Amino acid sequence: MNAIKLLKKINDDGFSELLQAYVISLGDAELAYRFAHECIHDANLEKLEAIILASENARLAYEFALLKNQRGESVEKLQELIINDLDAGLIILFAADVDGADTEKIEEVIRLHCDKRYLNIFEAEMRLHQKNLY
Repeated sequence: MNAIKLLKKINDDGFSELLQAYVISLGDAELAYRFAHECIHDANLEKLEAIILASENARLAYEFALLKNQRGESVEKLQELIINDLDAGLIILFAADVDGADTEKIEEVIRLHCDKRYLNIFEAEMRLHQKNLY
């Protein structure tokens, strides 16, 4: 079954253990994310996360962290992948958008970044985030 047919089946049929096992067996990070997105309440996010982490795709890790965040699950491993990718913009998005992000650790990483303008952006995002909490 190709990816398009599989995505249609996920959309039409919803969650099933058999379909999840098939998605996991394929080891495709984009497909794992899409399955998790469509079946957020039932999907085994830990098994799907392993595929995302193995892909080392920081953008997908960020998107997956948002899903895990919806279920109140740990995003620590995804955070490490994003930090190690060294994309300061994505790191700042992660800090601002994902509950459970280690903002102190992220601030340290941003402070060490060669482009110092990212520290100003990070600080502005954190101030905005604090305002939105109240």
